[in-house]
Amino acid sequence: MIQKGTLIPLDGAVLRVLPYSGRVIRMTFGPADSPEPASFSVTAPMPDDPVCEARTDGERIVVTAGELTVTAGKTGVTVSLGDTYLTRAHGFSLTPYEIRRQTGGDVTFRQTVDGLRASREGGDEEFVRQSSHGKVTFDFTEEETLFGLGSHEEGYPNLRGQFVPLYQENMRIAVPVFVSTKGYAVLVNCASVMTFDATDCRRGKFFLDSADAVDFWVVCGGDYAGVCRGLRALTGETPMLPKWAFGYVQSKERYATQDELLSVARRYREEGIPIDTLVQDWLYWRDGCWGDKHFDRNRYPDPQSLTDTLHGMDLRLMISIWPNLSGDTDDRREMHEAGFLLSDGSTVNSFDKGARAMYWKHAETGLFRYGIDGWWCDSSEPFDAGWGGKERAPLPERMAKSVGEFKKYLDDGVLNVYSLHHSMGMYENQRKNSEKRVVNLTRSGFCGQHRYGTVVWSGDVSANWETLRRQVRVMQNYVATGEAYWNSDIGSFFAAGGYEWFRDGDYPAGCDDPAYRELYTRWLQFAAFTPMMRSHGTNTPREVWRFGERGTAYRDAIEKAIRLRYAILPYLYSVHAAVTFDGTMPVTPLALAYPKDREAAKASGEYLYGPSLLVCPVTDPGADSVEVWLPDGGWYDYETEEFFAGGQYVKVPVGIDKIPLFVKAGAILPVAPPVQFTAELTGKPYELRIYAGADGTFTLYDDGGLDYAYERGDYTAVTYTYRDIDGTVTETLAGKPDWRHDVTVRVVGRDR
Repeated sequence: MIQKGTLIPLDGAVLRVLPYSGRVIRMTFGPADSPEPASFSVTAPMPDDPVCEARTDGERIVVTAGELTVTAGKTGVTVSLGDTYLTRAHGFSLTPYEIRRQTGGDVTFRQTVDGLRASREGGDEEFVRQSSHGKVTFDFTEEETLFGLGSHEEGYPNLRGQFVPLYQENMRIAVPVFVSTKGYAVLVNCASVMTFDATDCRRGKFFLDSADAVDFWVVCGGDYAGVCRGLRALTGETPMLPKWAFGYVQSKERYATQDELLSVARRYREEGIPIDTLVQDWLYWRDGCWGDKHFDRNRYPDPQSLTDTLHGMDLRLMISIWPNLSGDTDDRREMHEAGFLLSDGSTVNSFDKGARAMYWKHAETGLFRYGIDGWWCDSSEPFDAGWGGKERAPLPERMAKSVGEFKKYLDDGVLNVYSLHHSMGMYENQRKNSEKRVVNLTRSGFCGQHRYGTVVWSGDVSANWETLRRQVRVMQNYVATGEAYWNSDIGSFFAAGGYEWFRDGDYPAGCDDPAYRELYTRWLQFAAFTPMMRSHGTNTPREVWRFGERGTAYRDAIEKAIRLRYAILPYLYSVHAAVTFDGTMPVTPLALAYPKDREAAKASGEYLYGPSLLVCPVTDPGADSVEVWLPDGGWYDYETEEFFAGGQYVKVPVGIDKIPLFVKAGAILPVAPPVQFTAELTGKPYELRIYAGADGTFTLYDDGGLDYAYERGDYTAVTYTYRDIDGTVTETLAGKPDWRHDVTVRVVGRDR
């Protein structure tokens, strides 16, 4: 029963106000006798004795807790941090309805872009349980810019003015968190399908398809970093990914044999192009055995030799696995006999702990035992009813079709969290059996999924410049939710067009077309400043040598971008260590970093990577210059080291081999010598570049990069502090000295 917190009568029900801390508060609207709503996202326990004070002020009830004030009256509930008004929540409602589900019918398999899929048609409809549709509205002030709600193909520059469907589909990941430039976030506790309607820019309305209560947390961080830490306190820690996951990752649809994989690996090493990982996409199994977790031994005769040979070249192997099964295989038969498949007879019921354990057992005995390093858990939605046909259906129609397919097999209240449970099963079961760090590249996500070593990608996007422009904003919105790890297929998945609406690429000749080479190069430069730098797609091969000989413009530009990624890898790895240890995010939209800067709010194509690097990907064909907004402070061009005062637009020349990259005055940037793979960084000396013009601090982090020994203190963290007035640098060591690097300090701009 709801007992803790302050209960406020509201619209025929009660609103419970429960402080979690002096800056985090939970509000739950529902019947007075409702049980505590469970959460798949929030792991922080309810406080045993929430410290708050409630008083009556005329017709209002005022609740204070730490720095937060919640005022409830006839017009809704306002939330303030100190003297600063943040938002008003109102329009609470719960409308009862019956969940009904189709039973029986015939199961048929069909070929889709995501392989062989089962679907059940016909049968009868029966009552499942009672639920409610929920609503709540949040008001916004004129100056706010909003980010978040997940990874959506539209690439919203600002959530205000938008209608955002929150359901899971290829190219769409729903995460019910939005963040404001006013320094607060709202996390809605609902695992069903939702919509967020902010077409009236003054407010945003959440519609919750299935909810027993309208339940949400308001996280008041004061600034974006504080918001991220508050979300981490609620939803848990993000574990470290293996270091190799931050190197260059090569994939395509698909490598077809063991020999082909090894020949690609050898050529990368022979040509001296830095790379850490190769990816084996689908169909490595026997024909007719969709989703089977065993190699076809005719094409992959010796899996152990395959991984041993790759590891001998300091290369890792990631492999694709699927939650849907077909054919008469031992894996599918065992799942079926145990009752671990959904009613389509194909899809693993990842909500069942036993099913998750069996899924892992199949992955372990069929693949992991050979030394597989990482998972690509594809199609983790796992239904794709909207992905078909020549014409692109209007979004509401597509949403209804996809959601309708989900509802045939899953309860309305959990449609958005299949991937979270699937990821939980992979992470928890691997950790029971291995010290090897989990990395799971997966196509769907939800708030809290970061706990399970996941990296999402933006789905099967198509090759055109508008898509690239949107991807820059898609990443910013996803990471703003507190989910750190995102990437996209470099060059897009579909290079060419086709019959179906989603095959919308502009380049049928693929990498043989100079126009595609330009798009690919610019996409790869952007990917160098995303959490995972991964090339993948269909229609055309993606290996570096496919884009020309050395000495040609596109080939050289691609290699230059990959080498730049490895040069700044000490910085990137340290930034991502801060995700784990401190809860800050690697990517910050410029508007969230500079919330009072109205020009920064317009610069949706720019972002900060870590505290110091300002990135402005080139997203226009034929560009020879771009205009970049530099916020307050001083900024250095990374390549030329030219200094620019902040608070102005600057025009930057951008030959095909350059991405606009600026370093903030006061930055401390560790730079590595040339290497071929991340493990080669161990023990190497670094250049510590310090950019004059402001005081600065940076923590250089390193560890073994492969296991979870860092959880037991086996890491090195050296915090360097720079005083600009006299140019002195001091350092403080935390952890162990085992992974320490010698550094040579170079101050950039000291004599300007």
